[in-house]
Amino acid sequence: MKVCIIGAGDAGAIAALQIRRLDNNAEINIFSKRAELGCPPCEIPLVLSGTVAHWEELVRGLRTKSFYEKRRMNIQLNTEVIDIFRKGKYVVANGQRYDYDKLILALGAIPSLPSFSGLDGRNEFVLSTDMADGIALENTILKYDQAAIVGGGFIGLEIAAALKSRGYSKVYLLARRDILRAYLDKDMAEILGAVIKENGVELIQHARIENIRSQGEGKRIILSERELEVDFIFFATGAQPNVELARKASLTIGETGAIAVNHYLQTSDPDIYAIGDCMENWDVIAGYKRKIQLATSAIRTGYIAGRNIVRNNTISYEGTAMPFVTKLFGHQIGAVGLTEREAKERGMDVASVRIETRWLRERFDGKPAHYKLVADSSTKTLIGGQVVSEEIVSGTIDKLAVAIAAKMSLIKLVQIDSCYSPHVQEDQIAVPIQRLIDELG
Repeated sequence: MKVCIIGAGDAGAIAALQIRRLDNNAEINIFSKRAELGCPPCEIPLVLSGTVAHWEELVRGLRTKSFYEKRRMNIQLNTEVIDIFRKGKYVVANGQRYDYDKLILALGAIPSLPSFSGLDGRNEFVLSTDMADGIALENTILKYDQAAIVGGGFIGLEIAAALKSRGYSKVYLLARRDILRAYLDKDMAEILGAVIKENGVELIQHARIENIRSQGEGKRIILSERELEVDFIFFATGAQPNVELARKASLTIGETGAIAVNHYLQTSDPDIYAIGDCMENWDVIAGYKRKIQLATSAIRTGYIAGRNIVRNNTISYEGTAMPFVTKLFGHQIGAVGLTEREAKERGMDVASVRIETRWLRERFDGKPAHYKLVADSSTKTLIGGQVVSEEIVSGTIDKLAVAIAAKMSLIKLVQIDSCYSPHVQEDQIAVPIQRLIDELG
């Protein structure tokens, strides 16, 4: 079997690995137009903050050429696929033809840059899975001490934290709406906002940028009510699925702007699969179509597509519960499922509770945790959870993700056993679950 994979990020690499594990004789060609293998954008702030000393530390495992060479996979860097010929089942790259039996599109996403008046490319930065973006940003960070970040998503917040850890005297965070809006409701975002401000970041919400212009070596940002002078601007304004090659091949593009796929991750052409950031995902709660641009989703969909290609579609992808976690200024922020705001916008009848547990592991210097849980009033099942704490929250988020994916009733969920020791973090979700049950009657 001949397989071509366009894109050498986590999704493409995991798909290739599964194909090789199941078919030792498969001919696997992987194409990337980049000069070097990349890494998820969420890892780049580790170097920018100084937590990781060298970029080379991010280049490991499936991000090395030896990973592919050891498994007899033909990895071609600096090679852009410019055409897909579906009828003849081949792609064209660098003027050469490569035949395929199955084709995987792991095209990733492209950073979105707003069309603000006055942008000229000088001291304006974005991040992608290309480490060249991170290296360019680091070179600038080391020269200056004042910056503005446009965007209130997790990459923007992580860059803000990285700059403060580098001793920046002034960091502005300009958010058009609430911070982490995709993951947190307003009441939980306010808790995080207070943490951000306490750590020296000037948070400007509902910011209206009227103009941006270069001023000497720096930048001037004209807002509706004030002006800011900074050394550079970092844009954390999201990313769009990279679909132009798919569009050129007349594959169906979904309502979100990503490549439409079925439950086996096949596109409108059954011999072509799409995975990772470029595919149109959906949630396990109600099947709402959405874009999910996280490394965990790339790895899961790469695994499924790789196995389905060899085993003839034996795994049906069920969607995502959208679990998320990050760490900012010593606090961990986790979320899963729908926010209360989004659920109501979707027309769902929901109930929610928010509690603060004042003492976790009190005698061992435990820290408070803020919980918010959201339930579907009609089915009495959990559909969302949010946690902010200086304690570790990933285990709680993963537990809630399983409950949401399984559509577990609150009565059943509250009976799930949890481990306990006074030396380690307590799982306090039983308390808000009990409150939700009381709320629903």
